[in-house]
Amino acid sequence: MKILHSLRAYLVERIPGLKRNPDRLLTFIEDGRIEFHRGAHLSHEYRVPARIVLTDHSGELDAVIIPLLQWLSRYQPDINPEEAITFQAELLSNKSWDLAIDVTLTERVVALVDCDAGTIHVDHRQPSFEIDPCAASNWQLFIRDVAASEDYDLIAEWGEE
Repeated sequence: MKILHSLRAYLVERIPGLKRNPDRLLTFIEDGRIEFHRGAHLSHEYRVPARIVLTDHSGELDAVIIPLLQWLSRYQPDINPEEAITFQAELLSNKSWDLAIDVTLTERVVALVDCDAGTIHVDHRQPSFEIDPCAASNWQLFIRDVAASEDYDLIAEWGEE
């Protein structure tokens, strides 16, 4: 399942603290489906209800959600925005929490059958769609608590692929 590996790698590079400890990011597939059509071809699509669990997170929720939204906008632009993401959180202390995010991903697989040669060539398609109207390749995420301060705090930064 290349799509889930791609998402995981993207988040590990962008969520503060995960580069040092990527084992805090767990990924699961819950009741995945395969859509196919009968016939001579073997092309199909994986529909993957994925669960992404971030353990012992002590940062802002936005530091997780903003990179997730960037990835979804680029690699899953047809996702229904009203149903795209659900999440649950368990507060562990005043400073840390576990976060579970559910999102359904799709991965198209083109399988070309050559009956004469007895071969099947498989390509996993993950098209990339431009999402940003600007050309920035490095990002900094700032958050402000309007009630507490007029200043923004830097909570995460990352570079694009």
